[in-house]
Amino acid sequence: MDTNDKTLSRTVEVFTGAYASGKSESALNRALQFANRGKDITLVDLDTVEPAYCLRPIIGELKEQGISVIAQTDYFGLGEAGSYVTAEQINCLSKNGDIIIDVGYGASGLDILDILNGIEKENDLRIYLVVNTSKFETRDKASILEYIEFSSGLNKQPWKKFSGFISNTHFADETTKEDIIKGYEKLKEVSLETRIPIVAIGADEKFVNDFPEYQYDGVPVWFYRRHMPKALW
Repeated sequence: MDTNDKTLSRTVEVFTGAYASGKSESALNRALQFANRGKDITLVDLDTVEPAYCLRPIIGELKEQGISVIAQTDYFGLGEAGSYVTAEQINCLSKNGDIIIDVGYGASGLDILDILNGIEKENDLRIYLVVNTSKFETRDKASILEYIEFSSGLNKQPWKKFSGFISNTHFADETTKEDIIKGYEKLKEVSLETRIPIVAIGADEKFVNDFPEYQYDGVPVWFYRRHMPKALW
């Protein structure tokens, strides 16, 4: 299959968000959704910011569940990719099948995508901002709007824009159904103003009985099994 055929027949999804937004958990669980549907899926860890969380300890577990993983495993530094990004990461889009990419948070977070060969040619590229309204950086409408601009990158490109929000308000083990809904309602205000849709609501799998139709307000609820606590090193 040549590159043009790949870009026409697959989806590339990018997940970013503020610190502790749950972007990595969202990306990982999204990859599991693809794998559970029998899709050929690759999860790419391109987070060059956060030094604490990485996929290294759970790569074997993810592969057993049908996910191909591309991550920095040989070098240590300022994040999962450290100070060194591998050729496999840079050329991850040469892989067949669907691709999920987890990128870092903060200023110019999306600019790391510029190193990926061929990303501008992807026909179905979706960039999602994961929003946890319990975090100071995205606590209300004004701060979320500011964070969108802050994190969208300095190198403006037609393809480098947010396709959707993931509403993922949580307080770790203290989260309630009401917290999830309140966070969604805050983000809905931003969605209406920016016309960026909320494509999903993230929730721990323990809330499955609270959303029996797997949706709220017409938006799909993605139930997460928490893997990232095992990824702490």
